[in-house]
Amino acid sequence: MIFVILIGAAFALFLCWNLIPNRMVSNGISFALALGLVATILMIVGNFKYHYGMERQTVTTEHAFASVNPKAKMLLVQQVGKKSGRQVVIYKKRVNQKKPTVTPAVKTTNVIKTNAKENKLIVEKHQWVYKNNFYRLMFGLAQKETFISRKNTFYVKNDYLVLTPQQAKRFGELAKQRGMQMQAKQKNNPQAQAAMQQQGAAYVQSKLQAATTKQPKLTAAQKEQLSKRYAAEFKQQVEERGQQAVFQEVLQEMHINPAK
Repeated sequence: MIFVILIGAAFALFLCWNLIPNRMVSNGISFALALGLVATILMIVGNFKYHYGMERQTVTTEHAFASVNPKAKMLLVQQVGKKSGRQVVIYKKRVNQKKPTVTPAVKTTNVIKTNAKENKLIVEKHQWVYKNNFYRLMFGLAQKETFISRKNTFYVKNDYLVLTPQQAKRFGELAKQRGMQMQAKQKNNPQAQAAMQQQGAAYVQSKLQAATTKQPKLTAAQKEQLSKRYAAEFKQQVEERGQQAVFQEVLQEMHINPAK
């Protein structure tokens, strides 16, 4: 709309100056139109350079995030350049997300706060928006609402690792090596295997007894099905404990502590 007013004022000034025979009337109207023309130009310049008709708006949103590694809880941070002081964060918005999300490196500040009660991402988006529909109608074609900057604050629980991609790669390599070594050690230790089998049998028996107490009329087939489920639970728990032991060993070797 402002450009329409600008063109209209310039055209009216031209017509007034050339077509009105009364010079006094012509000069008076031309002067008023010239002032309007200058004011219009100043408003356009003010809109482009100083965001005239606009106001700074901050939109805050909260999001969840998940680890980039399905086996280990971690968030990746990569520095951008050696002296820029900027960094990007690599994370997943959902557990089942295939390709990780990388925060923008331009006009974006990433802050990581550890020892949080829950994992969450607070995004503060700063932008120039028009004050009301009048200014939007006037300058909408001159300048669109403009993005200024973004601040991402990651609140990370203390059981998460904050690593660089290089550290994460090394962590994965060492974890794989130590896991294979642990499995080989267990295979060569019959006593440990026998003890683990006894623990598994006791776990299944205890869970099955509790289930039978709650539901005395369980059939033999149902008990067998429950036994298989409890055995799988015990196996998963053993694997998770072994995995955590491997992770702790690797972290000590790499001199890395979880987020605190």
